[in-house]
Amino acid sequence: MSSDELLEGAEFGNLPFDTFALERWDHTRPVERDREQWNDLAREWLGLDARGRHPYHSQDTPHPTTATSTQMERVLAPHQTLQERNLSLRTELGRGAPVWLRTCYSRVLAETYAEWCEEVDLETIVGHASQILDDENLYSPFADDWSGILLRVPAIADTVRYMDNETEIYEERYESPGSGEEFKRPLFEAKVKEKTMLFLVDEEALRTNMVKLLWLDVHGRCVWENRLRPDNLLEFHGRMFEGGSLADLYRENDTPEMYQMGALLEID
Repeated sequence: MSSDELLEGAEFGNLPFDTFALERWDHTRPVERDREQWNDLAREWLGLDARGRHPYHSQDTPHPTTATSTQMERVLAPHQTLQERNLSLRTELGRGAPVWLRTCYSRVLAETYAEWCEEVDLETIVGHASQILDDENLYSPFADDWSGILLRVPAIADTVRYMDNETEIYEERYESPGSGEEFKRPLFEAKVKEKTMLFLVDEEALRTNMVKLLWLDVHGRCVWENRLRPDNLLEFHGRMFEGGSLADLYRENDTPEMYQMGALLEID
């Protein structure tokens, strides 16, 4: 499927954030400030937890199946590409559908990136072409702050579902660090919070020849960071598509160095 075709379910008006934005859009505000209004709504969405987003995912809540031409032309179409809409549909797979985000387009480092792409099939690594965000015009503005992508695609952080018949949102339980193990606490807290991951290719990543791996919470905040050699991406893919998580990766790599933010992952 090409980037100018929508996946079934990604039609205008069908995505949860579509409904959220259409309900709240203030059509009396100047059109010139539409991007600002979109960004404000994206931040509001990111501020919600799974329970707060639940009405927009619930089968019991009526949602528009199509947007009117006016809604599409003003509210939805200008602020996301068709590829980003397709990505928004796949993010519910969480770690099984990671985003590959390139923000560095330096001509000096272009050869390094080309070598990475020759070494691995990125679509195999992430699962679908919609998850590969590689467009200089769109994503180079995020060179200094990758999190700007969350305003374009707030669904990246929308990976947890709330069930009405549960008294609380399920959280995995991990053994808390014991006496003398306070150095483990930052990672412990990250393991509890992380819900999805994102591959980041920024200038530092290319200069060090290491892919950055960001672990994000339900609000899109980076709670932990690792490095990964490009030639280790396929092994990493195999581990994660077996249902892996940040905790699983560390279960077999319990060394002091691994408790440092930005630690290099060695996947056998």
